[in-house]
Amino acid sequence: MAEVELSGKRLNELWGVGARHALYREDGKWYHQLQTFPGALFDANGFIVLRTENEYKNSPHFQIKKDLHVPNGISSIPGYTRVSEKSQMMAFSQKVIESFAYKAQSQVTIAPENVSQSSILAVIDLQGTERTEQRVDRIIRDTKLSQNIKILYAYKCQICATSIVIRDGITFYIEAHHIKPLGSPHKGPDVLENVICVCPNHHVQLDYGAIKLRKTELYLIDSHKINEEYIEYHNKIIFKNY
Repeated sequence: MAEVELSGKRLNELWGVGARHALYREDGKWYHQLQTFPGALFDANGFIVLRTENEYKNSPHFQIKKDLHVPNGISSIPGYTRVSEKSQMMAFSQKVIESFAYKAQSQVTIAPENVSQSSILAVIDLQGTERTEQRVDRIIRDTKLSQNIKILYAYKCQICATSIVIRDGITFYIEAHHIKPLGSPHKGPDVLENVICVCPNHHVQLDYGAIKLRKTELYLIDSHKINEEYIEYHNKIIFKNY
């Protein structure tokens, strides 16, 4: 499979930065000029956002002439967001980015935006005749936040590093788990600090309180800061009571 060329436009879309003009240079030092704002400069590991033209032109970190020169690279500038290690980024360029358009189609069925909660009715057969109905209320979403967390971790579980290939060796499946659940009665927030990327097996175990969460045992990248409050909630409420 041919290597996929990275670009600012592609990374802007993948990482949900929302810039109107995005430029990429692997080492983060030489770029063309930003023309519209908010703009973003990307390197192999992250990005920096320039919200206004004045912020861009008055930055002491830039040498703006015919082209833009950043002597120490954009990673040295305050406000730089690190997204992944370089080795992960190259994996994206070869496997993940090319198949990104198909990933949304391979996820669990998504409830319409105006339906915040879906009820899943599981009917379990016991001894061939008895049936027990179990109702589980969960909010099923595939938001930009959940897509971003999957991309950040290259579709690998943060607990076991499992990567599930589902199509042609280039399309992967993984799930986003809210540590403090979104649904009633927990009312957890839909924020990055409350979300981890996990395989289906660990997702079920977490949902049903079968395992504890330990931050020291999770694979974490620099830009992903998990709130200890949500881990404590899982261990004291979900794990203890379920």
